[in-house]
Amino acid sequence: MIKVTDFDLRLLRIFKTVSDCGGFSAAEAALNMNLSTISTHMADLEARLGIRLCDRGRRGFRLTDEGRAFYLSAQRLLDSVEAFRMDVGALHRQISGELLIGIVDNTITDTQSQVARAIDVLKRQSRDLEIRLEIKSPSEIEDGVSQGKLHLGIGPVRNAQPGLNYEPLYREELQLYCGSGHPLFDASPDDIDVETLASFDYVARGYLRETKESGSIASFKHTATVFHMEAVAMLILSGRFIGYLPSHYAGLWVSQGTMRSICPERLTHHAEFQLITRKGREMPTPAQAFAETLRSSVGGN
Repeated sequence: MIKVTDFDLRLLRIFKTVSDCGGFSAAEAALNMNLSTISTHMADLEARLGIRLCDRGRRGFRLTDEGRAFYLSAQRLLDSVEAFRMDVGALHRQISGELLIGIVDNTITDTQSQVARAIDVLKRQSRDLEIRLEIKSPSEIEDGVSQGKLHLGIGPVRNAQPGLNYEPLYREELQLYCGSGHPLFDASPDDIDVETLASFDYVARGYLRETKESGSIASFKHTATVFHMEAVAMLILSGRFIGYLPSHYAGLWVSQGTMRSICPERLTHHAEFQLITRKGREMPTPAQAFAETLRSSVGGN
């Protein structure tokens, strides 16, 4: 491929996304394309190159040796194109290019989170900024930043990875809740023995360790494990489970009288939200501007 056209760049981006996602089917949502269209584009790219980039079949998706080498070359070219876009934007004193952010779910009700405000400020300075905001688990965010699939991430951290930078942003308060109809819902706080809570069904988020963080309870009766905050709330509202939720997120149901906090003076704990970036690699201009705006917004909140 000597001459690189816009169509070629499009094929390269599709190839990279398919490779990052680990297969055609997994890339459908990310590309907003159906399986047959993705397959056609990948076949076009292989035909233009004259090499087979990947094997796909019953054994799953796998890059060939040539495909792995080509992926690295494509990454370098796409990075160069992105850098060019940002340089042109800088000539116009505008922020342009792509901004890839990963954040954990259901932080929008937290007044400490200034992501929406930072995006507003950034868009006022942008000419053709493209933003991809992805909702992911903390480990997925760290992996995405580490692998260069995300420019930066925001969320609580369990175990810091050596290749990443972590910058404290704010602390999120979490309390233990039950829903209307639960045996504890109408109980007086003085009648609730913390040690007996272990006998009630508990819903945990798969990527958090509330039991260890709370410190007041030796063990919970884990009968449900979920990976999204909304799922925790749904099970709590069933009246059959207790579980931890951020206070800001549970506030709506508490005000409606369908959820209550259990022993908040003893069982409240906090999650430290961090700004996560990759060590040893300078962030593109949009990511730098976003991080700076976020820092000043959180600091002034």
